[in-house]
Amino acid sequence: MPSTTSTVLEDWGRMVAFTPDVVLRPTSIDELKTMLADAHAAGRRVRVPGSLHSCAEIVVTDALLDTSGLPKEIVMDADRGGFVATANVRLHDLLAELGTHGKSLTATGGTDAQTLAGLISTGTAPASSRNSLYEKLEWVELVTIEAGSGAAVERRIARGDADWPAVVCSLGVLGVLTRVRFAVVDELYFDVVQEKVLMDDVLIDLDATSRRYDFWRVNWMPKSRYALLWAATAVPRGESRDDGDYVPDQSEQILEFVEKVLDEIADVGPLLDLPLELLYRGMEFAYDPDNRTGPLRNMLPVDRRAPTHVAMAEWSFRPRDIDRVRGACEAYFDAHGWPNIPTEIELTQVDGSWMSAWGWDDEAYIVKFNFMYLTDVCKQPGDKEKIFTHLKGLWDHLRDDARVEFRAHWGKLNFIDPDWVETHSHIEEFRPFVCPVLLNDYIEARIGPAA
Repeated sequence: MPSTTSTVLEDWGRMVAFTPDVVLRPTSIDELKTMLADAHAAGRRVRVPGSLHSCAEIVVTDALLDTSGLPKEIVMDADRGGFVATANVRLHDLLAELGTHGKSLTATGGTDAQTLAGLISTGTAPASSRNSLYEKLEWVELVTIEAGSGAAVERRIARGDADWPAVVCSLGVLGVLTRVRFAVVDELYFDVVQEKVLMDDVLIDLDATSRRYDFWRVNWMPKSRYALLWAATAVPRGESRDDGDYVPDQSEQILEFVEKVLDEIADVGPLLDLPLELLYRGMEFAYDPDNRTGPLRNMLPVDRRAPTHVAMAEWSFRPRDIDRVRGACEAYFDAHGWPNIPTEIELTQVDGSWMSAWGWDDEAYIVKFNFMYLTDVCKQPGDKEKIFTHLKGLWDHLRDDARVEFRAHWGKLNFIDPDWVETHSHIEEFRPFVCPVLLNDYIEARIGPAA
């Protein structure tokens, strides 16, 4: 039931904080429908939080609709060919349950803390040009407001329906996701390598690298020709540990290493300084190669145990422009400072979704740059504002000086405006399906009011 709150909510990257006036906590679908209809009738708008991994203002609202109290369940088909799950289930719990049946999804992103609703609504994507997280998604169910009557109704949107391209990266404005259905595959196993590499050895031929690895990304070391490679290659079950995982007390990837070394440096701020640069130089020599094998549920969400809080900006580019983008970023960073942690570079399969940063119409895959700033060390007044200033300068440099076309992930730091939406999305197709009660000021200012 509705309750008032004085609790400040903050995103995982600690970039967005807000205090909703009221929190709605339905415990059944009937209660959810009543609350949504009442909000619509009162002219109130609500937003549904996922796991608050988005560091943009897409969730900020005066009225929060918390679906964590709705029933949670995962129901496997009798033949184990698929499942239906409530959308408030977290990916970690889903993968664990599928593993008990010897089944798996075909991909994940780098973390497994998200709810299925949050995962789908923001368009989280894996580090692969050949594997999609949503290729086995068959339908979603949601509660929305019926145009005209104002009644809250349940809808199912299935693959092949006219509004299917609105589902992934829906920004949470189609309706409140309640259930989803995926087909599954037999549990997948991977051999994972983590090692220092020359950037050019990995990025000079993207297709060749993708033929070698099923999933991969590099962390571009500041002011360096080197990167840290994480790469996963599918292997038969007999060549993998059944429940293999990363060693808990080892730096399983760059974020944990950074967390450890930054304990030695206070108040670094959002940009690279000399002591931190020297630590990275030392890391280039001290980072030992590591190999692990295990199931998808452990190997692919490589960031799941990282203790750091990171502000991120995920922008996608055409593969043919990667050298121009690297050159433009390097020139800008040399002039205005490098982010305090390495930038991730990976490939992502184009998803065909109307509002997605990966929804390019004329590419098979895109190159994603994930510009990251560790916020745990941003302790001085104005440090977080410096992140926005630094990124806005990079945005303008890429767009206006380098004249490179790119798109931005809505759930990460970006400078999307109405003109950008008109030219970099299918907003005219998307707008008729928007549920007005689920808009907030941030989204409405960029996509306009519901049709």
